Amino acid sequence: MVNVRHVTGLAAALLVAGCATSEPTEPFYTSSAAPATTTAGAAPSSSKARSIPKAIPASAFLQVSDAPEKARQKPARADHDLPAFCGKSYEQKDRIGVRATQLLLIQSKGESEGSTPKSAVYEDVLVYRGDGAKEFMTDLRAAVKNCASDEDDKNFLRGSIEAGDDSELIEQSTPATDDAGEPVQGQPSRLFWAVVRHADTIAFVSNTGWESSGAEKADTVKLGTRAAARVKEWRG
Repeated sequence: MVNVRHVTGLAAALLVAGCATSEPTEPFYTSSAAPATTTAGAAPSSSKARSIPKAIPASAFLQVSDAPEKARQKPARADHDLPAFCGKSYEQKDRIGVRATQLLLIQSKGESEGSTPKSAVYEDVLVYRGDGAKEFMTDLRAAVKNCASDEDDKNFLRGSIEAGDDSELIEQSTPATDDAGEPVQGQPSRLFWAVVRHADTIAFVSNTGWESSGAEKADTVKLGTRAAARVKEWRG
């Protein structure tokens, strides 16, 4: 189960602090345009053994220009736990070569500067040894499939987002609440995750919404597609 208030609370703290939890290996903010996505018919990349980088550069993550509408501020490094689906382990922690996390706050296009974010988007990039990335995807799908219901949360595998060598969109619905945490009538609140693999690397995009507001599927698909392109540009 995902504690949305904890997630957005951390995002809010970083928003106020205006700083990252660790130093990037290059200037973290870049205004470079989104790289082109893979064209139809392109040969899939191989997961053959390759060297593990010492660190993950800023350019491997989502950029301001990748926001579905617009970014609220420059992205920042952050701490973040991947979602736990009924406590099932899928991270392949003993095979991780290097990992890092970024937080990108997004907002609606028409909102003024300084307004409440639309969503807090965490992106975890993990580089694996051997076939760890492939096994990550296999075990992740099994974890979600075997956790269709976790207390009030309902989890769904929504299929590929047509990005990277492999990808999966995950949806979680939970009863809607107001900002004080009290139940409200209406549609359930939804969170989305877009998970993509390129060769030995996983980009795990968590679209967590903001406070009592859920996330949007279309935003998540776009962010996941952009994340796949960024990772491919970095890892080749």
